[in-house]
Amino acid sequence: MIPAKNDILELEGEYFLEQQPSQTFSIDFENEEMDGFTDGLDAMRQAIFCILNTERFEHLIYSWDYGSQLHDLIGIDSDLALPEIERIVTEALLEDDRIIEVDDFEFDMEKGVVFCSFRVITIFGELEIEHEIVV
Repeated sequence: MIPAKNDILELEGEYFLEQQPSQTFSIDFENEEMDGFTDGLDAMRQAIFCILNTERFEHLIYSWDYGSQLHDLIGIDSDLALPEIERIVTEALLEDDRIIEVDDFEFDMEKGVVFCSFRVITIFGELEIEHEIVV
């Protein structure tokens, strides 16, 4: 099937990808319900949550660039897991063109669970993210 329209624009002889809006449905994950719309930093926090909690290559609905491979770390020695977590998280998040940089990783381990915190710099501002990873 050939698409009728693509997202590449030609401007003065150069090609640019069309920037998509960041407004999206606001999801209340605790109550599992939609809660209106969100945009900006709140939308980015939600996008980061979804990227890190979606296993890459597992769902046909997503492109192979979407998601992370953190589940591959289950059973790996903690000394090897920490640098891999940093690499996997950084690579997964930088696929989103609204994210500029991922840095300042801090880790705390407790009985097979790594509590990871890091800073994400987006086009909307900075976010401090905390994420739990089972190793």
